[in-house]
Amino acid sequence: MAVTSNPQSGRLTIDVTETVDGKETVRSRNFTGLKASATDQAVYDVGMAIGSLQKWPIVRISRTHEIFLTSE
Repeated sequence: MAVTSNPQSGRLTIDVTETVDGKETVRSRNFTGLKASATDQAVYDVGMAIGSLQKWPIVRISRTHEIFLTSE
């Protein structure tokens, strides 16, 4: 039985380091509805653009894929 993968939407996550009263905490900003066809470079560029608007520095930009698996 063959399995077929069907890419769905994904999520862009931007992690930032917040410093409050001398204590650093990593916080995540999540953006859903990412098109499966979006290139990694495009996702990174958007993450950097959004991240530059944040008060705190960017730690990491990540992409999560959702893929439905079906059997034939």
